[in-house]
Amino acid sequence: MKAEITAELNASSPGEAQEILKGLCEKLRAEGVISSYHFTIQAETGTITEKCILAEGKVIA
Repeated sequence: MKAEITAELNASSPGEAQEILKGLCEKLRAEGVISSYHFTIQAETGTITEKCILAEGKVIA
């Protein structure tokens, strides 16, 4: 079953938002609640996903 969630995060940076979402999703996966996940963050610097590597708030990979 696929579900979508939209949330306004109280994060100080895109990197912090990514860490919050990765931590939450990994916890749910470890508990067996979800089997996989994907998220996008709409930041001023662009779109960030769980696969992005950030440095100084910018996507480098």
